[in-house]
Amino acid sequence: LTEYTIEENKIAELDRLRISYNKMLIRLSESFETQRQFTGNAAHELRTPLTLIQAQLDLYHTTEHPESTAVAEETIQMVTEQNERLSKLVRTLLDMSELQTVSRNDRIELHSLIEEVLTDLEPLAQEKNVELIQKTQNLRDEKAENKTADLILTGSDILIYRMLYNLVENAIKYNHTDGNVTVSAVRMKNTVVLTVADTGNGIEESFREQIFEPFFRIDKSRSRQLGGVGLGLALVREIVRVHDGTIEVHGNEQGGTTFEITMGL
Repeated sequence: LTEYTIEENKIAELDRLRISYNKMLIRLSESFETQRQFTGNAAHELRTPLTLIQAQLDLYHTTEHPESTAVAEETIQMVTEQNERLSKLVRTLLDMSELQTVSRNDRIELHSLIEEVLTDLEPLAQEKNVELIQKTQNLRDEKAENKTADLILTGSDILIYRMLYNLVENAIKYNHTDGNVTVSAVRMKNTVVLTVADTGNGIEESFREQIFEPFFRIDKSRSRQLGGVGLGLALVREIVRVHDGTIEVHGNEQGGTTFEITMGL
């Protein structure tokens, strides 16, 4: 926000307005920074006890307990699941609080990055019997032998990976058995368009903006069952924002959902 402050003006009335406006921007900037620091500090503080709890639960699972009852085992299982869910939430909060400080000067070869994401998520796709499909294309030169050569994005390799990973993971989890997920990257002049399309149930148009809000879930019971914490798409939107990109959600011909991200090269 401080980058949008107004320069000094020779007209006294306008200069007083400039001073007030600049002070407002500075207060807003400081407020956002305080909020970011609080979220990061809180997440750091929560991570330690959660890690200790998980260590004790892991130790419990590796030893035999002949005296344990069915009720005790059920309770331990419930605590383990909830601790894992809280740990995932804390990790995501940390990621979101640190977005502004991550360097965004990496040269990212999108074909390789997409390939890496799909390879990492292949086991999950196999569990759901979902096919993962990759398509990369350079529209600037259709006759080029290597159409992926110019699909290079400048940004944070870690964040762009996380953005694609979250989108593809969701596309797999909320897909139909025997469905597919297609990840595409197309260069159009000075921008690259990334799309993640699935063959799931789709998202109603009225929900397509709300899904990016923190903790928003269309189907709360199913999201919890699949291990979601409601921050995955909020993180995706923030990653797109810090890269000065845009993200849109559409329905597709297969009845599923397509996420379309446009970023400058």
